[in-house]
Amino acid sequence: MPSFDAINYSLRPSKSIQRRIVFDGVRLLPDVMDLDRLAYIGFGSIWFTDFVLAHKLLRVEDMWSIEDNDIGYTRAKFNAPYSTVHVEHGLSTAILPKLFEDPSLAGRPWMVWLDYDYGFNECVRDDVRLVIENAPVNSVLVATFNGLDKKYGQKPGERVERLRELLGPVVPDELEPSAIKAEQMQATLADLGLDFMKSIAAEIARPGGFVRAFRVIYRDGAPMVTIGGVLPVRGAARGVRDLVNGKSWPALPAKPIAAPPLTMREAAVLQSLLPCATKLTRGDIQKLGFDLEEDQIEAFETYYREYPAFAQIVS
Repeated sequence: MPSFDAINYSLRPSKSIQRRIVFDGVRLLPDVMDLDRLAYIGFGSIWFTDFVLAHKLLRVEDMWSIEDNDIGYTRAKFNAPYSTVHVEHGLSTAILPKLFEDPSLAGRPWMVWLDYDYGFNECVRDDVRLVIENAPVNSVLVATFNGLDKKYGQKPGERVERLRELLGPVVPDELEPSAIKAEQMQATLADLGLDFMKSIAAEIARPGGFVRAFRVIYRDGAPMVTIGGVLPVRGAARGVRDLVNGKSWPALPAKPIAAPPLTMREAAVLQSLLPCATKLTRGDIQKLGFDLEEDQIEAFETYYREYPAFAQIVS
């Protein structure tokens, strides 16, 4: 079953927060590098949530969505939110090379978000390599994939071997068993994936290299990993590194995002208390008339500005 038949990607709070902080990071990049005429390339599915954000937040006009599923393609064509969205029918490994040769995309920066609903596999690896090897200067690459430990083998030894098959020498000779189990697996995948991206840029001697800029682990049911970085022109590399390493950069959160699913009333009441000088406690929430776990309270307090607002309209 295609994922668009199972999941409405616009209604997951943790993913909504993940999207927003990635785009908030990209919004800062024009201060240090040229993003004029930025093109957006991704997997819009039938929802196009990230495409709407790219258009509204980044002012991107030209956008390309890749869809392999036959029914998904017709629905994507129908649901494209803007006249400047081009829907391409086929696998990303086949469509991306065509885009590299498209004269309308030559010589302008790209933002490529490869948003998969499955684990990091050979297809993901090959797409990542294609983009790093061929994307124009001042491009941004983001990749999202499933980080469930069992996607990479049932036993720790199998997982280590699988990671070596996919990522090669960036995987250390010794990996602690704890590094490839449960939630720690997502952190390991994120760090090794970023090392892999950097190694490709070094291997082909990209003049501006690869600047690690995105590392977001989140959970809306499945544990998901988002990683990526910037492929700057040589002269902008230092400015990009300084920006990403600064305190204002939003897209390298220290903790996984696990936003609580809240009713509109719960979210509104909690939001009315923020920002506040002291951290909210479980006792504070109980006094309001409902209850949440401590980690849920912390997640909402950290990301209440990005927390999505949903409403059902009855006419």
